[in-house]
Amino acid sequence: MVAKKKEETRTYQKSFSEVFSAITKALEDLKIGVVSKNEKEGIINISTGFTIFSTGGEGCIEVKSIPDTNETTVTIGMNPKMKKVLIDWGQSSREIRQIFSKIEEHLGIIVAEAVEEKSEASTSHTCPSCGKPVGVDDKFCQNCGAKLK
Repeated sequence: MVAKKKEETRTYQKSFSEVFSAITKALEDLKIGVVSKNEKEGIINISTGFTIFSTGGEGCIEVKSIPDTNETTVTIGMNPKMKKVLIDWGQSSREIRQIFSKIEEHLGIIVAEAVEEKSEASTSHTCPSCGKPVGVDDKFCQNCGAKLK
């Protein structure tokens, strides 16, 4: 199976500098490697490492100010480092969600969707093997590696 690029865009009612600063802090917190950063152009190239659940990834974060507003868009795109993989683990999507979650934490934003997803995961989406909460779209347990679907 050929690895596919995953991409997601979100808009925040914050200034460019606030959002760019929050992204920088989020990447530090998550220990994600910054390959290059150009604040003037709003581009950050990132790299994640290999883990038991991931082949690692390479990504680009684009930050753009929306003219005549106090809004800023953030687009995160991730590609697995390995060009061909046997199983789509969904790691790129999880990494993107994790980065956005940490950015929003630094911006002081509480996302109702994330709260709803967490409560839903803890009540009805648990690993049949170890009982730990799992994401709705997860194919394997992040805790024990058991196949979920």
